Amino acid sequence: MLGSTLRSFSLLAASTVVMGFPVVAQPAAAAPASLVLSFTASSSDPTDRYRTLVRRLADNDPRWEVQTAAWSALISDVPTAVTDFLSPGGGYEKARARASQNASRNNLVISRTISTTTATTSPIVHLTAVRASYGTLAEKDRYVRTGLKEAQDLDAKHSPVEQAKQQAQQDRDYVADMAVHGSGAWVRAAAQRALQKGTDNDIQEFFKYAWASAADCDLQAFRMNLLEQDLTYRHRLAQLIVLAQQAQQAYEQASEAARAKAAAEAKLAWNTAADTAAATQASWLATQQLATAQAESWQQVYDFAVAASTQQDWPAIAADAAGTSASWSDEVAWAQNQAAEWTALYESTKASAEAIPASSPTSSPSPTPAA
Repeated sequence: MLGSTLRSFSLLAASTVVMGFPVVAQPAAAAPASLVLSFTASSSDPTDRYRTLVRRLADNDPRWEVQTAAWSALISDVPTAVTDFLSPGGGYEKARARASQNASRNNLVISRTISTTTATTSPIVHLTAVRASYGTLAEKDRYVRTGLKEAQDLDAKHSPVEQAKQQAQQDRDYVADMAVHGSGAWVRAAAQRALQKGTDNDIQEFFKYAWASAADCDLQAFRMNLLEQDLTYRHRLAQLIVLAQQAQQAYEQASEAARAKAAAEAKLAWNTAADTAAATQASWLATQQLATAQAESWQQVYDFAVAASTQQDWPAIAADAAGTSASWSDEVAWAQNQAAEWTALYESTKASAEAIPASSPTSSPSPTPAA
């Protein structure tokens, strides 16, 4: 059963809670927007690194509004389009706001549909609205755009909701195990809902729709949370870099009497930036471990589905599991790349700190010999 394949993963698989990046005190001075995304002294071009991040958003972000805006930045002829897109107040934040507004509208439509229909009067509309309410952002958007009308048309033709056959006890046990040991918070919640309702239709609904949708929700939440934290700490490190550059300039221009104090302040500023980069790099390594555990868990689900023989559509479940495992493997590769990038940021900021000479006590004047 699934318990033997998932229990070892249950301690790590909280995929809606991303491993947190380090929290550091917010600097008093904010970095200018033009500087926020161009601060590193590492060998690679910062624009290239940020283009890679924007391409990831264009390919993988769950919000079509963000995907569209990211593609616009990528194909723009403006040289700074990519860095402007990720800067505070830029295209990403505007697209995120539009996505939030659209998501709120979709949630309102779906919740009103659920509250104004019943499984008796509008069985297909009610069933599909409840299903959509637990779906991904894309599933909700698709339901509001086209799915609701399709369900209404089916209800108008008096199409009954097909009753599921009696579900095997083995499959019910499977869902019960998933409710406790499933690979992700959304998956566990979907299994728990199926058990709480407990009808044959609810168990079938889990295997046919809810499981795959919940798996997508886990991945969606992971990616969105990770992006928000990534941008937060990129901007924060950029601010620390600006402060360190200002402190270094003050040191270089200081008088001989003030030079030791200025050197200590500049070294401290660069070390603060380096410490933040190092801690963030460690968090990326932890995120990599989480994604690896998820990929392995879904590979185990695939292996189980290939050998399963109950009445569920196990070939379709196996295909979904293989695709989900591959998606989590992509997250592993991304986390590895980000860990390497933050290692380079640490090395460059640490090198700047070490390049400043350690301050030495000011020499005291020699005592005058006694007459």
